[in-house]
Amino acid sequence: HLHVLREWRSHGPQSVALTCVSDSGMAAYSGMLSGVLVGDYPAKAMEIDLHSLCARVGATLLVGDVSAVQLQDRRLLLADGRSVDFEFLSIGVGSVPRTDGVLMDPSACVVAVKPMQTFLARLGDACVSRKPADGPLRVVIVGGGAAGVEVALCLPAFVETVVGSPSSFRGILVGSTTILHDSSKGLARRGREALDRAGIRHLVGRVVAVEDRVVRLDNGSEVDADIVVWVTGASPPPLLRAVDLPKDPEGFLLTTDALCSTGSPGVFAVGDAGAIDGHPIAKAGVYAVRQGPVLLENLRRSLAGLPLKPFEPQSSFLKLLNTGDGKAMGEWRGLSFKGAWCHWLKDAIDRRFVARYQTS
Repeated sequence: HLHVLREWRSHGPQSVALTCVSDSGMAAYSGMLSGVLVGDYPAKAMEIDLHSLCARVGATLLVGDVSAVQLQDRRLLLADGRSVDFEFLSIGVGSVPRTDGVLMDPSACVVAVKPMQTFLARLGDACVSRKPADGPLRVVIVGGGAAGVEVALCLPAFVETVVGSPSSFRGILVGSTTILHDSSKGLARRGREALDRAGIRHLVGRVVAVEDRVVRLDNGSEVDADIVVWVTGASPPPLLRAVDLPKDPEGFLLTTDALCSTGSPGVFAVGDAGAIDGHPIAKAGVYAVRQGPVLLENLRRSLAGLPLKPFEPQSSFLKLLNTGDGKAMGEWRGLSFKGAWCHWLKDAIDRRFVARYQTS
């Protein structure tokens, strides 16, 4: 959607009104979160001002929560009573961390990584309010994928900055399977080694309950936790349940290879919110980025009554993970690597991406 907004003035039909509906006036680029945690960047570096972006391209921005999608009337309803009519709709509301099957005690301090726009503020408040008076802050990071490993490795620096003591952090990473199980053996090994060097324990187990300062696993073990940072796999956000369109078994909107809903012409679903029928792909930001140009082209073709262009996802993509020590580790087509040069490459890629939308 950022791509569509940025390119609309140059490539969108001038007679068409473009409206962006977002629950926040700011978008946060997840690729730079680890760098912000470790202190490589200020928080502003990962933020994209949607007010400014929409104003530059002549789009209307509505900030609010969508409460209903009325497909027959082609209308969105917002929680504050506003509504917006549409001829064509693209849904890119992302995903939320998976919590199904987990008993959550209201007294527990659980900080979900999403919504990303408010994560740093929520995490900072939790660090201050939950730190014991006579010991380190005990943090359990739930989620053994790439995001969970990055957060675990970069979190100590953030806690030290907020709390003000180098010995103020004790971290444990919990994954339902082995660490970085969906990566190459080489990257998984590097991930375990990086966690060991950082003094972060990593456990295999499925979290079944989170209580006040205790996390319980399916193997019967318990882990002490003042704060639980939730970085698990993707689950559909609540809004998708209110959209009466075909969905995949996990609840994401089912689309054709042209990113159009299988149940309603003129409605698109992109990024984590969509699932291409018969062609499952990982819920990874790289695919959302690559879908941007195809979505823009298909919106233009829809307006002109032309056949839609298929999205062809790449079979592999570069992974780069910040290790929190001035280096990064990565993987490309099964080959893993690590070093300061990886950190430089990740930094260059991330800065270049965000700069597209932060400037005119």
